Amino acid sequence: MSDGESRPPLDFTGRRVLVTGGSRGIGAAIACRFAEAGAEVVVGYRENEAAALATVRTIEGRGGKARAFRANLVRPEEARALVAEAGASGALDVLVHSAALGSFKPALEVRPNQWDLTLGVNARAFLTAAQAAAELFPAEGGRIVAISSLGSARVVPEYGAIGPSKAALEALVRSLAVELGPRGVTVNAVSAGVVDSETIRAHPHADRLLAAALDRTPAGRLASPGDVASVVLFLASPLAAFVTGQTVVVDGGMSLSL
Repeated sequence: MSDGESRPPLDFTGRRVLVTGGSRGIGAAIACRFAEAGAEVVVGYRENEAAALATVRTIEGRGGKARAFRANLVRPEEARALVAEAGASGALDVLVHSAALGSFKPALEVRPNQWDLTLGVNARAFLTAAQAAAELFPAEGGRIVAISSLGSARVVPEYGAIGPSKAALEALVRSLAVELGPRGVTVNAVSAGVVDSETIRAHPHADRLLAAALDRTPAGRLASPGDVASVVLFLASPLAAFVTGQTVVVDGGMSLSL
């Protein structure tokens, strides 16, 4: 990706962006933010077509360009097909891996199939998509951003498989940043704090978790999907051209205190 000297740094007009898990929550906020900045967005989703199409309609209603594409990222061939679709009309410029899956369970209760499914979507699919995207980026480079969570480095209740999957994702970010750096590709992660969303509401102790997070957040509120989307947009922009292999925490300071 060029340094953007001929355009405002947050202008993505003509850029092509793929957001996996873009139908709801953080992923939908990211898709909308890129579209508002002028990008053509592909919204990847697994099964909730209605939610994906609603995101597309929201983008189009604001004058943006988007389309939805279904892919089960557990299957590597479908992950590759999703990336190919995003680059079908030209070079792909930005890959955002926001798709995530997992059961809220303590580690001792995680079954082998649940472990495999969680790692498959949250980490392996990220690697598969990044490998495919690397072949579609323009000669000047591209941007890859993965969505992580505080559970990658901290013990979060009922995160027995999700936490390790995010730790693997962040390790991949560092390795890919080194391997793709010579090709002008930056690779980073955004670690979201506790976001009051449909996903966290599925946690068995959601109310207690949300209340505790709010009490510990110096900013006085919980993170929103838009907070995360703003940082993703920055990392994909020329302003962050020399930032790579990093995990940026977006939690209003919640994780600073014990």
